[in-house]
Amino acid sequence: MDPSRRKITKIARNAAHFVQSRAKDQGLGSSEYEVLHCIRKSPGIRPDEIGRKLYLEKSAVAHLTASLEKKGFICREVDPDDKRRRMIFPTAKADALKNSRAALEAYYYGWLYQGLEPEKLSVFLEVLDTLYIRSKQARREDNLPLVRQLNEEMAGTERNEEDERG
Repeated sequence: MDPSRRKITKIARNAAHFVQSRAKDQGLGSSEYEVLHCIRKSPGIRPDEIGRKLYLEKSAVAHLTASLEKKGFICREVDPDDKRRRMIFPTAKADALKNSRAALEAYYYGWLYQGLEPEKLSVFLEVLDTLYIRSKQARREDNLPLVRQLNEEMAGTERNEEDERG
């Protein structure tokens, strides 16, 4: 059982909802935000790479990137290594959106922390930083240590069930 009861996920979802509700004037949906974030993190990315990273079908990537290009958040350039491919880059408009989104998230979390005792907030932020570093390291390793541990635990559970059945 998860002792946090997924509260970190739920808080992050609430923050995202707040940001999305305030950013409607940009005319972007949540899927477009995710694709744009992927492009911003990997300028020059190809559409097939976006699909692989975000687990999206080719048609979904094509639709979302066409919409983002039409709205002025991305531009496409010919891949110098393969003239048939296109590389996707964020525009200055995408960078401005990132800054406004970050400011809204900071505002939300600042509001959330109001009223917390400074000592509790300090301990919380220290623990949160530790968890973030561990999470980021796992992601850099494609979550392989986590997957291995999960597979081992599942194999152990299956063995125990077989033992109980006799």
